[in-house]
Amino acid sequence: MNILDFISRYFIQPIYNGEGYNIYNTVVYGLVLGVGIILVEKLLIKLRIKVDFRFFIALLPFLIFASTSRSLVDASIFPRTALLITPGIFITTAFLAFFSLIVSLGLQKRGIEYHKTMFALGSILTVYPIYKVFTSISHWKPLILISFLLLFSILIFMYGFERLGYSQLKNPWVKAVFTGHLLDATATIVGVTYYGFFEEHVFGNWLIHLTHTAYIIYPLKLVVLVIIIYIIDSMVEEKQRSYWYLAFFIIGFAPGLRDALTIMLLG
Repeated sequence: MNILDFISRYFIQPIYNGEGYNIYNTVVYGLVLGVGIILVEKLLIKLRIKVDFRFFIALLPFLIFASTSRSLVDASIFPRTALLITPGIFITTAFLAFFSLIVSLGLQKRGIEYHKTMFALGSILTVYPIYKVFTSISHWKPLILISFLLLFSILIFMYGFERLGYSQLKNPWVKAVFTGHLLDATATIVGVTYYGFFEEHVFGNWLIHLTHTAYIIYPLKLVVLVIIIYIIDSMVEEKQRSYWYLAFFIIGFAPGLRDALTIMLLG
């Protein structure tokens, strides 16, 4: 197998055939994601953008755009093009968000707060994907199941951590990270257990087959998150921690929302 065949087999074909991840593209995409997070952090510092609640709200429509568009690709409503499937959808969304941020910063010089303009531009982007999603959904039962399990898991795990004295949960950003990843875990569990979907990630898929239950994703997520939060709190300067919390919230929330919508579209 030459290098072109290798790239085609482990990188190109899985994207267009919906095969999920393998060990090779998992490692490469993980490295690219890590580098991307670092570069975006440096860019925001250079632009003097403070990652706070205003920035979070301004960015939220772009996350919804990415998740809804990706779910519409899964349902064959949007075409399976390089710009709308993983990892291309991340590049597309990042470009749109960055362009909107630059425009918003330009208008801020005229007295309009940047986060308001950015939120408005992002909201315009989401109108058509949201319309297509909600006019194409044929199965509403998964919404009830996902909502119930998500709320139940949040209450149980938050209560458990508080009883154990896990003080980090006093930080709203940490709560957001846990909520985003619990959504991702819940959507995966519902999809695999009740609707015949499969876990795309290598380790998660292996663990599900090993334990014969998708519910193993809950403790897996929690262990990984506790480690990540510890690393952020230990190694990242306090003024930059909110950015890293936001980055890991996105990593959980965006695919979680996409999976939930895909289940509702395909059933």
